[in-house]
Amino acid sequence: MKAFIDFVPVLLFFLTYIFFTDIPIQYIQYSNEIFNINLGNDKGSSIYFATLILMITYSVQCFILALLRQIKKIHIITLAIILVAGISTLYFKNPLFIKIKPSIVYWGFALFFIGNLLIGKENIIKKLIQDQIVLDDKNWKFLTNSWILFFVLCGILNLYIANSYPEETWVEFKFYVLGIILPVIFIILNGIYLGVYAKK
Repeated sequence: MKAFIDFVPVLLFFLTYIFFTDIPIQYIQYSNEIFNINLGNDKGSSIYFATLILMITYSVQCFILALLRQIKKIHIITLAIILVAGISTLYFKNPLFIKIKPSIVYWGFALFFIGNLLIGKENIIKKLIQDQIVLDDKNWKFLTNSWILFFVLCGILNLYIANSYPEETWVEFKFYVLGIILPVIFIILNGIYLGVYAKK
């Protein structure tokens, strides 16, 4: 359930982009008046309106998490990246900023894990799940390295698709492949690995 809630802003970004031309024009006009973004109702404005929706929904999500005292540092960092990339996208009317946002987030995760390996006293993944799973240090390190590789490759893939294919292709790739297919495959592979090597 928590994973789905975290996924909601991305889902709304995708749906807003896909169905933008079906949104009543008055909603777009209200957004123009409130945020001074000067959007039309043509398909070319869809990425900007979807970006606005992403910024709003993720901000609301973080606010609710803060009220429930369940907000984590990663939520705050991700919100900051979304707001910087989103505001830049809307101000300069250039979708490049929102397109590179996923890569920045992925590489940020990778750097976090790398930093933990270099200076951390305890493996972060081990710390999170050691009560349920027992592995030797070699396998904990392998698991962490696999997460680093996954995040680095996802960031590269995002940039490649964003720069090599039409905007709509990138939106669909980001939602279906980066958002659903690759994470599910990666988690399944992790589960298989743990099933083979876990002592508990």
